[in-house]
Amino acid sequence: MSRARRPAPPPPPQGTHFASGAHPGRIHPALLAALAATLVLFILHHFKYWFLTDDSFISFRYARNLAHGRGLVFNPGFERVEGYTNFLWVLALGALDALGIAPENAANALSTIFSLGLWALVAWWGVRRWRSEGSGAWALVAPLLLAVTRSVAVWGTSGLETRCFEFLVVAATLRLVLEVESEEHGDGTRRPLAGVIFGLASLARPDGPLLALCAFGAAGLHLRSRGKFRAGAWLKRALPFVMLVAAHLVFRLAYYHEWLPNTYYAKVGGKVWFSSGIRYFASFALEYGALAWPPLLFMGWKLHRERRSTAIPLLFAAVVIPHALYIASIGGDHFEYRPLDLYFPFLYLLMGDGVRRLMQRPRTRVVAWAWLAVVVAGIVALPWRSHAEYPNHYVAGFPGIPADTPEARRYLAADTDPFRAVPGVGALDRFHRELQDSLSANLVGLRQEEHRMFLLGQEPEGRRLGDMVRRGVLPADARVAVDCVGAIPYFSGLRTLDRLGLTDSGVARMPFTTPRHMAHGKRANLAYGRAAGVELWAAHPAHFLWHAADLQFLRMFWSHASEGDSFYVAPVDSGWWLAANLPQGAEQAARRFPRLAFLPRGPQALNAVLRDAEGILENRLSRAPDDFESTRSLAYLYRSTGDFARALPLARTLTLRSPDDPESWAMLAVCQLRTGDGTAASRALGEASDRARAAGRAEDAANYSAQQAALIRSLTPPTAP
Repeated sequence: MSRARRPAPPPPPQGTHFASGAHPGRIHPALLAALAATLVLFILHHFKYWFLTDDSFISFRYARNLAHGRGLVFNPGFERVEGYTNFLWVLALGALDALGIAPENAANALSTIFSLGLWALVAWWGVRRWRSEGSGAWALVAPLLLAVTRSVAVWGTSGLETRCFEFLVVAATLRLVLEVESEEHGDGTRRPLAGVIFGLASLARPDGPLLALCAFGAAGLHLRSRGKFRAGAWLKRALPFVMLVAAHLVFRLAYYHEWLPNTYYAKVGGKVWFSSGIRYFASFALEYGALAWPPLLFMGWKLHRERRSTAIPLLFAAVVIPHALYIASIGGDHFEYRPLDLYFPFLYLLMGDGVRRLMQRPRTRVVAWAWLAVVVAGIVALPWRSHAEYPNHYVAGFPGIPADTPEARRYLAADTDPFRAVPGVGALDRFHRELQDSLSANLVGLRQEEHRMFLLGQEPEGRRLGDMVRRGVLPADARVAVDCVGAIPYFSGLRTLDRLGLTDSGVARMPFTTPRHMAHGKRANLAYGRAAGVELWAAHPAHFLWHAADLQFLRMFWSHASEGDSFYVAPVDSGWWLAANLPQGAEQAARRFPRLAFLPRGPQALNAVLRDAEGILENRLSRAPDDFESTRSLAYLYRSTGDFARALPLARTLTLRSPDDPESWAMLAVCQLRTGDGTAASRALGEASDRARAAGRAEDAANYSAQQAALIRSLTPPTAP
């Protein structure tokens, strides 16, 4: 009897580059090498944007207090306020701190692990499908797109819980897909792990329950449509999620006596802000070239419909769409596209399926790769420009708040786009820039670069204040108030009133200010601080300590001194000053801070600061005559004190080094006029007007022109009758 011949295995699909010659179920070495290349690119991009935010130090302070036995509180020994939205993240950082790893050192290392885990999930999902179907090139699409996406690289660190949350949500969703497929096939052998992972995601961020409920709801509806829904099995899968969320809620009620985190009242308070949220999404779509995504997403959906695997796009959509509506309703986020970063893995996986669908036919194979190249260009081009053209120094609310400065006008200008020759690109660029202006003016979607450079100023100040506490200059139980309660409270250890209300329940329940600003919509006043026992009320939103030669300090000090408010300064160290209001009064401050000699507003304090600043700036310029910032600061100082003769040569230098700056010409005009050269002052005002007009600052140009006209009239001798 002859031996039965086995049927030959089906040939691999034509046009694949990695399956030919591969053993069934074994990954071809070429595919492994290509995946490794995307991983290397992913890691390099990740470290390019390594940074910490000031806001992350709020969670760090909670974690440190927990690790040291003080409880989950911001100010130990006082009101319990849930001023964080990342319970699981705080617990993890607290546990590591208890082991001797400080939160500021542990957070980014932990986020990096989750980032690698996210890449591995996406790569595994593609490879898993490849091993079962014998095709491979398309499995590279999602890992590659993750590797080149700026937002994915940015939120791979920051110190916040973002990547931890994303990893858990993606893992839970992919696991739920497998569990649903298991139910569809009738075996039901998959363990109910999706509920556990969704439960952990819900502990990582408060929007986790929304995603889990929508995902489980979509899974139930899908199984019901296939006639495979079993209520008992479905509840069994959802039960771990319900138990974890319920346990956290019981803890919140018992410990904080609130149903919701305090941050909800401070940031949202039941108010929708769709106008901001829609602009936020529009800016995101334009920046990442999302207009090119729908064809690949459609083809991916079509592939799953043909293969009756619609559970995949259905569950992806069940996570992305409700979350997007929620984010739009609250106005977006203070951070650059941070909550939207969650969508990339789902969208990229579906786009990879779209590429696979197009590769099934030889005539559309070239179209697949060409369109993918367009998608990659859209993902990379504008985000890279946003980084390359960002100022190399800290600017608050850039580009919307300083919109009339030369560097803000140059930022992402349409005429510098390398793709401007493509029809319509210039118009889209201009629209995107308008969106950037309007969003950042309301403190929405502020860029990674701004947050990174902001911390560079906050951390040294927090450490300096902590050193003042250790030296006894400030008592350890001093009560202070400031807007930015990250690094300063963390490193100083001082009891701090959050004037924006994230960690203060009273402020969080105040009405929103007008106009509304993201994460800055509630604000305590001085009377509130006085009633709360605040002793040092920062004169600036972010700083207590200032260097005497800081131009911003000189301007702030001058404006406060001229406005007549209760503004005090005290010398701290060589060249450093503490600037604050004293809500409890000067006498109380003298008793509480005997080593600080507070000077009230007025000539004595002003002259002391200016003398200190003058000596520092003159010394700097003697060592570095080309120091532009010191030149500008010293010119401003001389002009402010009426020493126009010494300000004049410095003002001339400013116009030579920054000829397009209207303010430099205006300063020169003032100095020339006050030193008796009215004709030269008139010409300088004309230059100021021309520069302002060229920069699109019509109002400033008109103002300078009016000053010039008035000066000309004053210089023109009256006509004899």
